[in-house]
Amino acid sequence: MHFFDRLKGMLQALDSDATADTSTAKPVTPITTPLDPDEPTALQASQPLTGAPVVNQTPALVLVHHVDETGKELRAPEMIAGTIGDEIHLPEVNLPGYHLVDIDGLTRWFTTEQSRIVLTYERQAGQPIWVYAYDIDQRQLIGLPTMQRGRLGDPYDVSAPTVAGFKLLRSVGDLTGEYTTTSKTVLFFYRNANWRQTDLSTGFVQIKTPTKVYPYPGATTTNYWITLPVGAIYKTFMRVQLNDNSTWYTLGEDQWIAETHVQLTNSNQLLPPTPAAYETRHKKQVRQTGVVSFVPGKQVHTYLEPYGRYLTTVTHGETVTLTERLVDDNRVVWYRIQDRGYLPGRYLTQLDPPDYWG
Repeated sequence: MHFFDRLKGMLQALDSDATADTSTAKPVTPITTPLDPDEPTALQASQPLTGAPVVNQTPALVLVHHVDETGKELRAPEMIAGTIGDEIHLPEVNLPGYHLVDIDGLTRWFTTEQSRIVLTYERQAGQPIWVYAYDIDQRQLIGLPTMQRGRLGDPYDVSAPTVAGFKLLRSVGDLTGEYTTTSKTVLFFYRNANWRQTDLSTGFVQIKTPTKVYPYPGATTTNYWITLPVGAIYKTFMRVQLNDNSTWYTLGEDQWIAETHVQLTNSNQLLPPTPAAYETRHKKQVRQTGVVSFVPGKQVHTYLEPYGRYLTTVTHGETVTLTERLVDDNRVVWYRIQDRGYLPGRYLTQLDPPDYWG
């Protein structure tokens, strides 16, 4: 039900209450003595309690204003014409982005020749602007997200939060604009203030001297009791150069070693060589297709050589062309995917033509 219809119903209920009160009043004792026709009595002076003025056909006009909280007109005023005593019917009003908060001068009837009603509206709230601070290297949030709110159409201006120990790199999202019916997101990317440069490329390192593992780059103390032995080979996931020009490698979460203790290499000499029997005794050229079977929506690595270094990935459900088949001394079947390295046969199904031993 429209707001003005509800308001009309409330006014009608009040009139009904007033009529009910008069209907239950005590009866007036009849006057038995003669009355002076020139002297008014209480009975003659009383008026019916209808709440409505007497209709006298005098033209009347109500001007309806639609304003915001500052008094600014939101649309042209509307005129409602009638005669004194007639009922006032307010027009249907719909101002997108606003809701009604106050009415001044509202009456149910035309009571004077000229009057006005002022409807005051408030701007609706827009959807929030969410602000996130993000560590670009560790790939995690720094602190809690913040939110900015405002009314529809109002301008907003997002500033980068200050994060102790980090420096701002860049932002993604609109830093300025206006509040709308759709929420917005602004991402600020930071880097550790002590980190000059990072490299996310992976590789292998070989330990040159007994090496301790530290919880973060540049640390001088550690709770890790283990010391990495000389000659051991580890895969590294990130390299960081600090402001003091030292370089550190990560072997896993919160596990860092200094470059001065390692030798970085991508050479296959650091990987166990593939036995010659894998390449001669059990190798055959094939012309087959197969479907990768791993985990739905996931990818599985292929290898440069069986048991060798990662080369690329293939996706579950993907149809691939097979050019070579070999079996190692443990009867593990490997297939070479055309231009994409080796994959264990257990990750392949629907071979065409079917698999065979030999």
